[in-house]
Amino acid sequence: MGKKIIKLTESELYNIVKRVLQEQEEEQDNSYYNVAGMGFKIVNNQLYTASVDEEGYPTLLSNLNGVLSDFKILLDLSSGEPEGEPVDSKFVENVDLATTYWQNIINYDAAPIAYKNIKFKLFGIVPKSSKFKSNQIGTPMVFGANISVLDKNYFKEFGSNSQYKESEDGTISAYTYIRKNGKSYILSFVPGQYTTSFISGKPEETPIETPFELNVESPFEFDSVSLTPEAQIEFDKFIQSIKTNYANATGDVQVTCSASIDGDPEGKVASGQKRKDYDMTLSKKRAEAIVSTLKNSLPGIKLNFIPNGIGETDQYAPGKKWPKVQDKNQTAPNRRLIIKLPQIMK
Repeated sequence: MGKKIIKLTESELYNIVKRVLQEQEEEQDNSYYNVAGMGFKIVNNQLYTASVDEEGYPTLLSNLNGVLSDFKILLDLSSGEPEGEPVDSKFVENVDLATTYWQNIINYDAAPIAYKNIKFKLFGIVPKSSKFKSNQIGTPMVFGANISVLDKNYFKEFGSNSQYKESEDGTISAYTYIRKNGKSYILSFVPGQYTTSFISGKPEETPIETPFELNVESPFEFDSVSLTPEAQIEFDKFIQSIKTNYANATGDVQVTCSASIDGDPEGKVASGQKRKDYDMTLSKKRAEAIVSTLKNSLPGIKLNFIPNGIGETDQYAPGKKWPKVQDKNQTAPNRRLIIKLPQIMK
């Protein structure tokens, strides 16, 4: 039987060589992440622990999954308090690893601010969310997860608009809840402080970025100068960032607080003021309260924090205002706390 000869054009040969080179480059990818002194790598949207050799190339060790939407807890109410264990064996190993190295994580300032009341500790891949900066999405971070107890009718208020669905298999997750004994149970996540570093090549080549802006949507409790629990976590992390990176920085820093337009600006509110005047006063009080907290929390810091309450606006979400928009969830982007620091990086 004669040999079969395959003739290739110059273009076809070029494409074959190009594909082989691309495959080799993918196989030799030596990028990985460092979280609290531990090495990780993400492959096919799964989080793996990794170690590196003398040439700086990582070797995969164990699969921790790390996708927060896959983290499920089999709820146990037998003790009267909500308990449970992770369902996926990869997440069992993940939680065990994070628990073992928890003190190390705390020492690296990689844990959530309120780390003492966390039920589950794990390493997760940062999901797509407006709460995270674009350079954080898709990277590893330490997370805490707690079982939260809510009123049984909590989800009825949202109807089909809620991201949560009632669980069908007895587990709670990032998107499911359980109603039992007159209460609703969900799984809530608390992100750690962002100290992840990206490494391409050897560890000494690692660039570390530090946040220099706080920009929180709907940060205050209704008709109050107090931050919501979620905003307080972000604010505490921001203060820690200032302590770490801006000890010798100088300059004016505006603390901007704004309100959304959810009614007739000329209409009267309960106090008898015009709505726009009331919102301006409240915005200024909120900015002043934040500045006061910053000064008390940062003794020795030379930055000059200036309160800047701007009242009602739609500049952050143009057109999202009364009377065209009467859903406060849609006007929420115009309710802001913004603090921009000078770009003086450590």
